Amino acid sequence: MMYKNLVMSVLIAFGVLLMPSCVKKEPSILKVFVRSSDNILTQDAFVRIVADINKETPEYFDEMKTNNSGVATFNLDELFDQYGKKDEKVAYFTIYAKDTVDVYTIEKARVKAYLTTTETIILKN
Repeated sequence: MMYKNLVMSVLIAFGVLLMPSCVKKEPSILKVFVRSSDNILTQDAFVRIVADINKETPEYFDEMKTNNSGVATFNLDELFDQYGKKDEKVAYFTIYAKDTVDVYTIEKARVKAYLTTTETIILKN
């Protein structure tokens, strides 16, 4: 009876140790909503994100145009894969956005791993 309880305890302990490795992690996403000065979501606006290396974020750069809903969605899993296991998985970005004018509107963003972060930029004329 004592042997059976010991084996059961070891199996439970082993199962508890393996459970975290089976958990599927959520993607790390930055969604940038771009609005005109009239507060209307802007389709085909150009959005660029650049990592802030002064805040210990690894070098990263990406750019795309907003979709029909005025949103640019950046998947940052590749960036967070560069972090060590014990590092705080937070990244800081400068976001540049523009539509048909040549002047960028600039905002800052803070993104955490395994979460979806949203930022809204209202374009300046």
